[in-house]
Amino acid sequence: RHQAVPHHVARLFVVPAADLMRRCETVLWEEKLKRVPDFDVRLDPDHTGLVGEEFTALATTPGSWHDKRAAAQPEMAGAVAGYLIRAGVKEGDWIGINATSSYPGFTMAALCAARTLKLNTVFVLSYGASMYGGTLPRFTVPVMLDALRERGVVDVKIDALTPGGVDDRMRRNVLDEDVLPLVRRLMGERRETCMIPADLRMSMAFRQMLFAAKPIKAFVSCGGSWLSLGRSMEEGAVLPHGLIMPPWPVKPKTWDRGLVMDFLEKGVPCIHLLFTKGVCRDWNLPHGTGPEPNF
Repeated sequence: RHQAVPHHVARLFVVPAADLMRRCETVLWEEKLKRVPDFDVRLDPDHTGLVGEEFTALATTPGSWHDKRAAAQPEMAGAVAGYLIRAGVKEGDWIGINATSSYPGFTMAALCAARTLKLNTVFVLSYGASMYGGTLPRFTVPVMLDALRERGVVDVKIDALTPGGVDDRMRRNVLDEDVLPLVRRLMGERRETCMIPADLRMSMAFRQMLFAAKPIKAFVSCGGSWLSLGRSMEEGAVLPHGLIMPPWPVKPKTWDRGLVMDFLEKGVPCIHLLFTKGVCRDWNLPHGTGPEPNF
């Protein structure tokens, strides 16, 4: 189902994408230690700056530490670049990225791949994260991107920020706390377009409008967002990982079937970044085993 790409052509972009992500991680690790000096460094033994803590106000769902580490390896940017090349994108094309903060590694990989391939992005991000993702209120994914911009490593525009979590309104976290006030404060510190939707339907319409404004040639979903994978998550649970090339059987059109289904129906290739073991297997990348940490 993947488009055949000559090895030497893919290598022109796969290696530089990984190198760019590695440079990003050097900066992010330094910035994380400055902004969160009490961070337990054992949680991020690879010093990526992209692995967070387990229980924080922004942690909305369970998550795997091994998955977050695997998604954060620099070679993941090369993997995403490889998927995009197989999807047939060309320099100057537009791609859509819809990301939660659950997998900062996948998100950074997608952004580094896009920059390396010289693609334009429509990038929508939400604050909600599963455990060990972008869970630190003092070092959120938008703050990470600020640091990279300020250090001249990569300049990424976030087209819109939303709360994430249940109904994209951060109704509760894993500690069963109401954290929407915290998200409002974080958004108040941002210059990007920020929206707290009345409900999930409004949030979906908002994203559809943003992505429809550009000729999207490939769509990347990072994390397990209802908005990308569908509110019931039934379709998302059976979608293959990595690159999904149309034609693909799609659910009948409803407002809540998910952006992946929308784009596949339009004939747009989609890259599904959630099943970390599968992505690692595709590109012969390591994935940790054993129990979750208990620091």
